[in-house]
Amino acid sequence: MSAPRLTVLMTLFNKGPFVEEAVRSVLTNSHGDLELLVVDDASTDDGVARVAAIPDPRIRLLRLAVNAGRGAAANHGLHAARGEFVAVLDADDLAHPDRFAKQITYLDAHPEVGIVGSAAKVFGARDRTVSWPATDEQARAVMLFEDPLLYGSCMYRRELCVRHGIRYREDWRVPGMDYLFLLAMAAHARMANLPEALTSYRLGEHNFRHGKDSRDVRRAIIAEALRWFGIPGTEREVELMLMLEQRRPAVVDEDMVRALWEWVKRLRGINRERGLFPIDAFERRLQRDWRRWFYLLADESRELALAHMRCEGGLPLGRLFYLARSASKRRARRAVQP
Repeated sequence: MSAPRLTVLMTLFNKGPFVEEAVRSVLTNSHGDLELLVVDDASTDDGVARVAAIPDPRIRLLRLAVNAGRGAAANHGLHAARGEFVAVLDADDLAHPDRFAKQITYLDAHPEVGIVGSAAKVFGARDRTVSWPATDEQARAVMLFEDPLLYGSCMYRRELCVRHGIRYREDWRVPGMDYLFLLAMAAHARMANLPEALTSYRLGEHNFRHGKDSRDVRRAIIAEALRWFGIPGTEREVELMLMLEQRRPAVVDEDMVRALWEWVKRLRGINRERGLFPIDAFERRLQRDWRRWFYLLADESRELALAHMRCEGGLPLGRLFYLARSASKRRARRAVQP
């Protein structure tokens, strides 16, 4: 039997209530020349039985004897994949009917691109549409701060993994394995994202991140990202990266504000020296995240907001006006309090 052009890779662990709908969204796609690899990571629910009951020869159900983690399950599927392209779909998400056809068409037309994602429709606990950077330059500018594309929406060239030995991190058993895989791919491939929402991402209590301390998860991911890019960073500087994400530390004082500014300058200098990320776009992102802290501080403390402005060596008129308005609002709130 000839190999299909596309392998759809789906790892499964206790997603029984959702996996049938996910599988059928693959099988009804307009691009039918595919195999669906469902790799079960020793589920304890009825998800495997639900998949096995679907009568379609394009489904290949692979079962791990013991729970080895999402990375190991994904590697098992990647090793077994036969397609020129590999598309990822999580077992609780849905593929748009034309997702695979549109992504293959894009990759065929852009041989310089190795991995392509798309916008996504979030549904379940919240409903909204989320987009990711369209171009490789824009995606690389945010890589240190967030996912350059949605892993569950991506399609990549399998040959890149074969040629460069790219694998999923089997030792990474907390959320973030998908981000680390994308960093590994980005070292060898250009990236892109299609603007249309071609994947529906189900948000709820079944998600891997649910119930975990989001700050601890982000701390671990940030530390690993700094290590990956060879950026020296102490525990305090990991906390400063969390601040850039608007994750507030226990104490924000003038020393912390100045430390954040020094870290921003250091990241800027490292990147200018080593060219890790597109310089202009990276610095715009740094400046945006740093500048947001002025408005957070201005709404709470005149002194901290002024300390923030002094870090940049000036007192811009527009921000002084904002600070004055914020002070007036604070006084008005205090005046009506009993």
